[in-house]
Amino acid sequence: MTEHMSEKAGAHPLTAKQLAAQAEICTLRDWLGDMALNIPDYQRPYKWGLPQVQQLLRDIEQQTLATGQEQGANSYRMGTVVVHVEPVTEPTGQCEVPPRTQHHIVDGQQRTVTLLLVLHALRAAAREVPEDNRPDWQRALLALELFEPQFPSPLSHQQVQANYQAIARHIRQAQWGQAQVAFLLERCEVVRVQLHSLTEAFQFFDAQNGRGKALCVHDLLKAFHLRALRPAELALRGQAVQAWEQCTEADLERLFARFLFQTRQRSRGRDAEFFGKRHVGVFKGISLDVAASVPLSRTWRMLDDAVHLLESHTGTRGQVWPCQLDAPVVNGLRFFDWVQHYWGMDFHLAQAKDQLPPWAKRYKEHLSKDAKGILVTLGRYAGRDRKGDSHVRAVFDALLMYYLDKFGEQGLSQAVELAFAWAYARLLNRRVMVGSMDKFVSESPVNPFAVLRDAMTPQDFLGMALPMAFYGNSYRGAGVSIPKGLGELQQWMHKLGYWRQETPPAMAPKNIQDSVPGHAQTAAQEETA
Repeated sequence: MTEHMSEKAGAHPLTAKQLAAQAEICTLRDWLGDMALNIPDYQRPYKWGLPQVQQLLRDIEQQTLATGQEQGANSYRMGTVVVHVEPVTEPTGQCEVPPRTQHHIVDGQQRTVTLLLVLHALRAAAREVPEDNRPDWQRALLALELFEPQFPSPLSHQQVQANYQAIARHIRQAQWGQAQVAFLLERCEVVRVQLHSLTEAFQFFDAQNGRGKALCVHDLLKAFHLRALRPAELALRGQAVQAWEQCTEADLERLFARFLFQTRQRSRGRDAEFFGKRHVGVFKGISLDVAASVPLSRTWRMLDDAVHLLESHTGTRGQVWPCQLDAPVVNGLRFFDWVQHYWGMDFHLAQAKDQLPPWAKRYKEHLSKDAKGILVTLGRYAGRDRKGDSHVRAVFDALLMYYLDKFGEQGLSQAVELAFAWAYARLLNRRVMVGSMDKFVSESPVNPFAVLRDAMTPQDFLGMALPMAFYGNSYRGAGVSIPKGLGELQQWMHKLGYWRQETPPAMAPKNIQDSVPGHAQTAAQEETA
């Protein structure tokens, strides 16, 4: 496949062959065995961290096993690499030296270096076997010629060393051997795009990485879990895709980022305000075929078999799988059932002014007057659409979804009050900026997500003690005004008994009497803005 490109006026004339951008599919053996490969000085440092390395190793293991069971494709495509071919100018005075070139890696450095480290770790393991005892595949591995990159950046050297040690530990613990080596060298492929103009190479790189609509995280997850379908599930592929594609892009993004990701992260004490492609591993889990000998996998496979039997007898395909937000994800078809379940809870739907949120309407009979009042207020108060207020609402909604997922309508009204008192205390205390909610959850005296994760009964969560809410230093001082809408939220805090009664006079309800220590004492306890 070729694509003709022209050089800018004034550049050195190129032959027709050089003007062509050449693309070919090559095995990893051929790619890493190109002795002319070079990482140019203008490349950024090698920066892949442990999560990316571990994901690559897991993908290789899964694909190796699938190929060995004849469930996978004949080859495993590992993306596109872009190379700029540059002639090497030999020093003057040297005669009859064959012309040669350097192949500068413009795109694909991170994958290439990591795969090179994998092969070097495998070769190091092979050297530990006495020479007379080495099987033929280890001899062939050690006989390989691999290019040796030079790294101008000290950061690259540090990361290479750290990742090499991690890879060596992994392949030793996972007992990588002939199957993984054969798969790497013969089945793993890259699409190599070769250009002779550096300008064109960078233009191609930009077109590959910066134009068009980037894949969302949920798109990547969809592709991963479709590949993870087991042979028995392939007949249901169309059904899974059809249900997924009935969900709008915006709503899917909101469902994952605002609810599924938040809950799984915050229940484990991790940051959850920013959801991106580096978090795709949060929604990858147990492969029932791949880890067939692992007790955890056997447990979930037994559950899957029982659910499948029930589905086939009752005609309730996709409606029986027991979903829990903090449970391990089961790769393949059950992941799509899992997502469809939480889509059906309607938390991702927007709330109309002066109405209950869509999810709450089905629980209307179970909600108290105060709980309904809080939910309606959150959908109408002035300032609800401010960015900071939206961050707080996201945490509030995620916590309620988590509670409903675990305990249903039991104690739901109390859960609404608790979630409001905890989450909105942060908004009343001081202005919410980017990243504020991650810091708030980590520094809060109590993390309700973690409490709910460990709760066995509703009372284990509903009995949780929360600190009092108050106006912090952000809203004190001459000329400082309370943002619109916070007074209405403060009145709810007061009614529920969560308001510390030290309030700017202009905002204080008339029936509140000051019964707390003086300003000097309480101000020392507050966080600075």
